[in-house]
Amino acid sequence: MWKTRAIIPILILASGCRIAPDSAIQTDLTFQRGSQLLATGSPKTAIPLLTQVVASVPDGPEPHAMLSLAYALDLQSERAIAQAAQVKRKSGEPPGWERMAVGIAELARGRPDEAVRQFDDIREQVGPESPMRVAISQWLIMALLLREDHQRALELLDELALTPAGTTALLWRVLVYSRQGDTDEAVQALTAVAGDVAVSRPAPVNIGQEMGDHMLYDAAIRALGDGDLEEAEKIFDDLQQRHSRAYDAPTWLALIAAADGDWTSARSRLDEARLLGSMQSRGIAHQLHGVVYAMERMPEQVVRAMVVGQRLLGRGSSPAHAVTQPKPDRVWFSDAMK
Repeated sequence: MWKTRAIIPILILASGCRIAPDSAIQTDLTFQRGSQLLATGSPKTAIPLLTQVVASVPDGPEPHAMLSLAYALDLQSERAIAQAAQVKRKSGEPPGWERMAVGIAELARGRPDEAVRQFDDIREQVGPESPMRVAISQWLIMALLLREDHQRALELLDELALTPAGTTALLWRVLVYSRQGDTDEAVQALTAVAGDVAVSRPAPVNIGQEMGDHMLYDAAIRALGDGDLEEAEKIFDDLQQRHSRAYDAPTWLALIAAADGDWTSARSRLDEARLLGSMQSRGIAHQLHGVVYAMERMPEQVVRAMVVGQRLLGRGSSPAHAVTQPKPDRVWFSDAMK
């Protein structure tokens, strides 16, 4: 299955969130649980817990920031913006997740120009070393796609391709280039992803019916990494016929169709990929669908797709109980695709 650089999420919440320095908040299990639920794609469930913390610690900026983010991801845009206004930070302190919430809320309201302004401003304020930087860039790309600024979106994707979020950037580039009709670039992006995956996988000797599923998968990845999309598609089709839910073949097939320039087929296969394959593969397919929705100018669907995808990616990877510090999760576009 897909195993490559860590897919940095569109909301690296668990790894990027800094709990308020107040030790009372750091150890508050309700706050931690609410943050964990938010990080794993359950904003609606997180809202009551974060509301409870806000009531207990009305002056703490982080609970307000997290609650505003939860409202934004739950598509309660007006409440997200109002809650963000309640965040009181010290003079000179950079903004936090509350500004991200405002940008997402503006995006969901179909105001991509304002969303771009918000994300550009927060990117400048937090600086290149901020743990929020990648997530801000990814949401900014979504806003740019919504307003059909594909050129700048691709420039930002080129930047992200050089970071730990490189796999995410390559996947998005496949879809963006496909939508623009630039199949050469789409193929290059896709083969780069497959080549990254193939590095740690054994090269198959022969391809035939006697091959096991894992060997077939390796053969498909090798073919794709070599740029032989036709052969890769044939093998992935065979693998999907054998085990429709065990592998991520449906997602690969959707990306191959996109790289081939067949947007209609890619769209259809991506719909299928959201229902078939491994749970992680379905999560990634949902989030790739978010990119499609952005290019088709369906803002609310963008946020919905991201949240559903993150929920699928988070299942089984997040502890059921609260812990002192949430461990880094592969959230919001995890690059470790299996």
